[in-house]
Formats: sequence, C-alpha cells, structure tokens
Amino acid sequence: MSTEVLFHSLILKALKLKSTDLHLTFREGQGFCEFRTLHGLVKVKNINLDRNLLEYIKYHSKLDLLKSYRPQTGYFKVDLGQQIIQLRVAHIKNNFTESIVIRIMNPPRYISLDTLFKADDLSLIKAELKRSAGLILISGTTGSGKTTTLYTILNALSELKIYTIEDPIEAYHSQLIQLQVNERQDLNFETALKQVLRHDPNLIVIGEIRDEIEAKAALRCALTGHLVLSTIHSNSASKTIDRLENLGVPRNEILSVLNLVIYQKLESDGKSRIMSYELYQNI
Repeated sequence: MSTEVLFHSLILKALKLKSTDLHLTFREGQGFCEFRTLHGLVKVKNINLDRNLLEYIKYHSKLDLLKSYRPQTGYFKVDLGQQIIQLRVAHIKNNFTESIVIRIMNPPRYISLDTLFKADDLSLIKAELKRSAGLILISGTTGSGKTTTLYTILNALSELKIYTIEDPIEAYHSQLIQLQVNERQDLNFETALKQVLRHDPNLIVIGEIRDEIEAKAALRCALTGHLVLSTIHSNSASKTIDRLENLGVPRNEILSVLNLVIYQKLESDGKSRIMSYELYQNI
C-alpha cells in the first residue's frame, strides 16, 4: 500500500467514525494512530505506520522541514474522489516523540436557523444582527458546533456586505468576501483587518478569537461603530466575558460593546449529538 493510499484510507475511516481529529504519534520507532470521536479516543490496531507517512503529511501541509523542532501548523486539501476535505495539521516534536494531530475540517452544513433556535430566541438574535455596531459571540467548547452555527447565520445574511478574516477559511461562500490569514504571504491578522475596515462593511466576521491581538481588535472594531461577529472558546455564556478578560481586554470595555453571547454545546443521546444553547443578552 502506497503512503498516499494509506493516508486516504485513514481520512476515510475518520469520516466514517465522524471523527473530529486524527492523532498520529511516533515514538521509539513505532507509529500509533487514534481517532477523536464522540466516545473519546479510539485506537487503531494492526496498522503499519512508518515515517514515510509523517513526511508525506508534513510535505503536503507545507511545514518547514528545516525547523522540525518548532511547533508548526499547516493546511492542505485531500481529494477523495467524491469529496474534497480540508485538513489542519498541527505538529510537535521533541527528542523522543513526534506528534501530528489532523483536524478534519468538514464543510459546515447549512441548517435552517428555525431548526437551531426557538422562535423567541431567533427573533432576539435577528434583532441583534440588525444593529449597526457591537459584538456578537458564539461560544462553546471544542467540537460544540460553533463554526456550523456561524456559517448558518452568515448564510441567512446574504443581503449584507460581509467581510470575514479566518485562519483558515473553513467553507467558501460566494456571497461573502473572505480573507485567510497567511503569514508567509505577509497577510497577518492586523493587515487583513486594516483592509477590511477600508471597505465599508456591514458586518465584520473574525473566524475565532484565540489571543489578545484578536480579542482587542474585535473590541476596537465594535467601539468604532462596526458590528462584529466571532466565535470563542468558553464553558458557559457568562464565562465568555471572563475568557475575553483573560485575553487582556478590560471588563468595562467588554460590557460597553457586547450585545449578545450564544453559548452552545452538543449532548449525546446515544446515537447522535444534539445541540443545546443559552443566550446572554447584555442590556
């Protein structure tokens, strides 16, 4: 079996298991494979992994092979014939272990907003999206469906002039103007944001607030009269404010621009995952 065929088979298995992440670990001359699923990590037995697979992934995700001891992140797409899957590759190496975790970035499904939210809550969300300025956040833990909710909302706002700054772009939409952060092409987050602000947007979308730069930028845009929509990791609606504060944003500034938090989580019923949510409106 060629390295490419082996890799494709692992991705296909990940899709079959509805896995969010593929874990590949190389230690003491042996390779181990695990899938992150609804039920936790599932180990793959009786599979022969060698360093050819490791080098194949690093090459196609355009990691810097000369700086292998520096943590790196890369992206690439794999063509499986009937579908093209985008992958995010995170790589870490030390003296004993080399680890690659591949996020399976399935294109978000466009679900009706009526399906996601109760009628009264949806009316509130739509009212907040009609405001000319402020900050709306979709929060939750990893794998809670934040990106699906984000794109579902954007799909319902096609009449607006919407600019997104993403790292990476997880789904392309013909009605959106999407920018992907790319440090190698000198397009960092701040440069992308400056350009977006010059284009008179109705709505600025930051794919995910991960650090102080992005958090302060979101607040700055909202403070200067723009409507901003983003996602952020948190454990509850109320703790979303704490999360922003931990990223270096003063609490009084957060409360001055925050319009709404949509906190969501996915709960298992034994067969599938069902979304539950809570709203926090800053009045």
